[in-house]
Amino acid sequence: MVNEEDVNVKTRKPRQVAITRSNCKACIRARVNKEGKFEVVAHVIQHNHELTRSQWHYLHRSERKMTEEKAEAIKTMKSSGLTTMDTYNYMATEAGGEHNIGYSIVDHLNFCSRLRMEQIEARDAQTLVNILNQEQSKDPNFFFRVKFDKEGRISNIFWRDSMMLEDYRIYGDVLVFDTTYRTNRYNLICAPFVGINNHWHNCMFACAFIGKEKTDSFVWLLETFLKAMENRLPTSIFTDQDQAMANAIEQVLPNTRHRLCIWHLEQNAITRFGALKKDKEFKYAFNQCLKMCVNEQEFEAKWQAMMQKYELTSHSWYQRVYELKEKWCPALSRDFFSAGILSSQRSESTNHAMGFRESKATTLTEFYTIFKKTINRWRSIEKYDEFTCSKSITFTSLPLSGMLKHAAQVFTLSLFRDFEEEFGYSMATGVQMIGGNEECLLYQVALEDKP
Repeated sequence: MVNEEDVNVKTRKPRQVAITRSNCKACIRARVNKEGKFEVVAHVIQHNHELTRSQWHYLHRSERKMTEEKAEAIKTMKSSGLTTMDTYNYMATEAGGEHNIGYSIVDHLNFCSRLRMEQIEARDAQTLVNILNQEQSKDPNFFFRVKFDKEGRISNIFWRDSMMLEDYRIYGDVLVFDTTYRTNRYNLICAPFVGINNHWHNCMFACAFIGKEKTDSFVWLLETFLKAMENRLPTSIFTDQDQAMANAIEQVLPNTRHRLCIWHLEQNAITRFGALKKDKEFKYAFNQCLKMCVNEQEFEAKWQAMMQKYELTSHSWYQRVYELKEKWCPALSRDFFSAGILSSQRSESTNHAMGFRESKATTLTEFYTIFKKTINRWRSIEKYDEFTCSKSITFTSLPLSGMLKHAAQVFTLSLFRDFEEEFGYSMATGVQMIGGNEECLLYQVALEDKP
């Protein structure tokens, strides 16, 4: 390997630049006379080149200027996640066309490039630490920790603000810990800690960057999380199938129910279907096993039938999934609170919680800026939800029983709709005794219009 500083600069191919000077003598010369006025003393009218067409005048360097107002507008748009071309198109539209912006597209690209360089890549992590220190000075309950590697470089960063702590105190029973994001230029792992509030929306508990998906990294992260959250343990935690993470959870959170997000399981399954990927009956059977079984007996019967019908009993991936059934099967996880994470739709929504417009080129400081905007948007939505609930009267198509009236008083609008649906189903069920003996009677409860 050859270091960059060892390369002979003279051997590098010089940049080819077009010649724009023609040694044109055209000019006008003036001076201030005794009366304090300008007077022309010499001029050359003839040019030795073709004059610029009128529609190109705005491209001359003398006509181009990036004003402070325009620069601030571009900075605001870039910090909101807009691409460089999106910001240019916006400026052109606002000005009434590219020729009215006041600068060229090249000037715009160069400005955005300089804007990015101001982040100072070599000190980007330190810049983020400085920002976190500033946050702590404004918010005394702001918490962050930084871990360094043996070479003194930052390897892990964790932070949460005071509102995140308050949300965790209220909604911290269920924790979604997702490490599938690697959308920054350093290929660091972004690990948001997400929960669900009483309006059925995501809320952020904390966020972190870690350098490696190893057990010791996750142990540090989970221990730091507990320290930041007053050592309060979550009832359940949902993750992907990372084994290093599972080891860390077993070590740091031994009494917390560890479950797998069904959405991740579905995405992995799609890559394993092979020739069965186009088989609608198989996909239906797999989906039934994954989400629709009511009890363990039903799950076992449907799983074994699927394995035998499609000759998958010796398939290692399906064997592994079956061994983990206690961690993902809803029929086997009805004895603890999961806030609906066991449903695919809720799981997918939560795992896309940080799905804003970042890219592989996103720096740490850029990420933090977008992160704050995302959290502020979530909190604005929560305020609106609270306002709506306080000013709205719940409407229901069902007769208002005492139970429904009480539910309408204590539940938010979103949760009441879910409860109302379940309540409606319960009113549409029939109960029939199907067997029993002197010690036990067996009843069947089913919807009246279904066999």
